[in-house]
Amino acid sequence: MSNKHMEEANGWKFKRNRDGDKHEKNCSDGYYRTLTIRDGTEKTRGERRVTEIHHVLCVHACSDETFPPAFTPEEIDFIHKSLAITDWDINGSGNNIGLPKKWAYVLDTGNTTQWGGLPCHQVDHDIYLDALELWMAENVWDKIAENKKQEKCENMAAESVKNLFECGSSEWKKFLKKRGMDHGGTKACLDYCLTGSNDPAKESVWHIPFSMACPESDVRRRVKPPAGASVARKHLLAAAVK
Repeated sequence: MSNKHMEEANGWKFKRNRDGDKHEKNCSDGYYRTLTIRDGTEKTRGERRVTEIHHVLCVHACSDETFPPAFTPEEIDFIHKSLAITDWDINGSGNNIGLPKKWAYVLDTGNTTQWGGLPCHQVDHDIYLDALELWMAENVWDKIAENKKQEKCENMAAESVKNLFECGSSEWKKFLKKRGMDHGGTKACLDYCLTGSNDPAKESVWHIPFSMACPESDVRRRVKPPAGASVARKHLLAAAVK
């Protein structure tokens, strides 16, 4: 029996798995109002998906796989019991945010659909996840286990455990919004590239607000889109150069 089915069979209140498109229906933050944009090129003449709904605390980060390796079976059992009585849903609105895909910049360079100010879901998501998993281990799993060791009953209550996840969602959502506005924001940085400007101060940072990576020092460098040309996907935020 999978963990998901085990949790459902045992009546867990805590929901840490994706549930179809529930997260999309619940999303009310970020770039979520525009799901597709018409692509009128000869090759497609159809709709392009330009948005992805991102679980702020990702499914994998909330799974048993991110428990610290030193956890004992007793500690894991206690965490499972704590989660089972905690009413929190990974697909809830507070834990989701709409983020643009690369096609949003290709088909809407003018930002009429308001993708500006948010990082791209397709840029450095893996680095975001690595940082998030470390944060979860230190700020959620370790705290739950430590509360048991110190017999801090008030911190073991379901509402206290729920608060750990809600605070995490809030903190990482704030990070994503701040990142999208860094160095003038994604719209200003794309404009900078397309106008053909060559400002030494911007050459090394224009790509940063598009990245989900945390910390900023882990952001992969990107190939600058060509100036004065339509933004081709193969050029826009191309493969990392380091």
